[in-house]
Amino acid sequence: MDCILKLALHSVYTLNRDMKRQRCILLVDDKDQGDVIDSIKLQLREDFDLDFIAIRTSASELKKDNAEDLDINKLRVLIEEKILNKHIDIALTDFDLNSDDVNGMNVVQILHGIRPNLKYLIYSGNWDKVIRTVIGKDYKRASIDELVDGINNLIHANIINCIGRTDYKADLIKYLKEDKSDSIEHRLSILLRANGDMKFDSCCPELKGKSFIEIANMIDNHSDARSEEWIEAILAQTIAYLVKVNI
Repeated sequence: MDCILKLALHSVYTLNRDMKRQRCILLVDDKDQGDVIDSIKLQLREDFDLDFIAIRTSASELKKDNAEDLDINKLRVLIEEKILNKHIDIALTDFDLNSDDVNGMNVVQILHGIRPNLKYLIYSGNWDKVIRTVIGKDYKRASIDELVDGINNLIHANIINCIGRTDYKADLIKYLKEDKSDSIEHRLSILLRANGDMKFDSCCPELKGKSFIEIANMIDNHSDARSEEWIEAILAQTIAYLVKVNI
């Protein structure tokens, strides 16, 4: 059987079989969040299979050469490497990354260039600093238009909530419990990224030769209408196979 057909069958099967929902969360912080991650996994262990990708921006390999500050280019490369084979369901970032040049909004900008439809939670212990950064000045002296522009910047960046540093655990748990995105597209993206180096070679000629990673990007980013045609072709081939083996 064609490898991509096997993936589609596996996706349909596991979508109905698994009680636990698979979720992958990217978390960016300058401090180790291991204890919080373990606590979230423990609290949701009955309903979720959680995969956390934790990036600690204070790590020595992310520093600028011969300096102590965070190198945004090294951070961008690491993020790209970490999420390449993963379908990310939501990203969390601390706003204050203990850097003079890089903050949580820069993390959002990096990710927006890779996965434009990704959703975010931003947390901080200093909201005055966050608001000044987003608006460009002290909000007490900002005009209504400047405040509206700042709010629109957050909305357009798919930031679903801005919360206190100590509150992000509760907000993430709430989001995961309410999120119902267990579609065929979601499952296919997970499976495609897990087999990302393979090349597609059946049932949809326009995508022949594309890597599974490239197709997953098309699905996640809604960047190419051919991804919808591809999904329809895969499902049609799956149904055809099921009919054949049941005759």
